[in-house]
Amino acid sequence: MTSHLHSPIHTKIARITAPWMFAISVWFLVCQAILIVMWVDVPNLRESTTQAQPEEYVIRVDSTYLGMWFEQLAILSMVVIWPIVIIESVYHWIIRPKSRSMRWFHFFTLMFCICPSLRMCARSYEMHGQLWLPVMSWQRTNKRLRRRLAQHFSVPMIGIALLILPVLVTEFFLKEQVAQHQWLRIALHVGTGVIWFAFAAEFILMVSIAEKKIQYIRQNWVDLAIILLPFFSFLRSMQAVRGTRLAKLAKIPQIAKLARAYRLRGTALKGFRALVILGVATRLFKTDKKRQIERLQAELAVARRETRLIRLAIARLEREIQEEVDDEADAAAGIDDPGSHSDAKISGKNLA
Repeated sequence: MTSHLHSPIHTKIARITAPWMFAISVWFLVCQAILIVMWVDVPNLRESTTQAQPEEYVIRVDSTYLGMWFEQLAILSMVVIWPIVIIESVYHWIIRPKSRSMRWFHFFTLMFCICPSLRMCARSYEMHGQLWLPVMSWQRTNKRLRRRLAQHFSVPMIGIALLILPVLVTEFFLKEQVAQHQWLRIALHVGTGVIWFAFAAEFILMVSIAEKKIQYIRQNWVDLAIILLPFFSFLRSMQAVRGTRLAKLAKIPQIAKLARAYRLRGTALKGFRALVILGVATRLFKTDKKRQIERLQAELAVARRETRLIRLAIARLEREIQEEVDDEADAAAGIDDPGSHSDAKISGKNLA
């Protein structure tokens, strides 16, 4: 079965379809970002700006022809992409063995059917567990690849970290200008979509190449919160869940603020991490070399004093332990040979 699976025909199909499946998965993620902007960010921004200037918020982004065109394009693209991913998943389920070692491949195949954007960096069993990436082609998921991708993502993440600040400042402190100028609202929506897409794309890619996926998700739970929180806001507009406990949870007004806070924290962490990877942080925050030497010498002197005190404490404890051992040994010797003491006393009397 394995030889049939790795036959030239299956390998050739995997090589041909990998770039196309990567492209449509990325486009599906772009469509998700567009819908999040249109269905979540636009209503939230409209609500906040109408509270500030209700009479001046006349032209709405979601009512323009351009916004409606993007929304329809995103929905149509997702409707077309979804069956393609499902067909590929069914094809893989048919040709791949149903063994225990393949359970994770089948599980991820099911996840691709639920969310096709997760297919973006899927490992190919037909290519011996490798994944396809633009420019890099087929790659094995190892430490070298993770290090290279971390370096490649460094510069974009610095840009995202710099982008989040003007977006939040404009959204919080320039509400009147946002209500008056449509181009400013469009810029905010585009910025929000780009930030969400960047977080989602990096998260999917890094989870795909992570050796321990659950551990990576736990360590980067802020990224996951940034990706998922907009869906809670979207629940407010769904008729099917109105009146349910989930809808009540989604109506909590702090959800939008929480999403912004996580977005700010996540971008700040990613930006600093990118600076560290690129070595920029050292150049930006470096001080005078003489001052660094003085500071290190002072730390070394303190460490030496602490080391000397620790050694003295260890020597004192060892000496006390040795004394206790000697006392116990002497006491044990006296108990074990009581006759020697009595003979010594008798001999002493005779001599007297």
